[in-house]
Amino acid sequence: MDAYGYIEVVGLVPAIAAADAALKAANVEVVGKENTGKAMIAVIVKGEIGSVRSAVAAAEEEAARLSTVVNTNIIARPDEALKALY
Repeated sequence: MDAYGYIEVVGLVPAIAAADAALKAANVEVVGKENTGKAMIAVIVKGEIGSVRSAVAAAEEEAARLSTVVNTNIIARPDEALKALY
């Protein structure tokens, strides 16, 4: 595993659709979802850096079609301490 990718959207249904799009677009694994407040949901994926980039891009496109994308981020080569979270 080389990277984590995050997409934060407004609403559970767009978050699920984003996760589905990410999984279909690339060889990544969904490692969690977090309620970040005020109906915002963050979906976290992990995998090889290229796959994570493709997955987050696909997730962002799908979520934007349904709702508001609040933020996306990719962390390449995460520190070992961060890996303990997921």
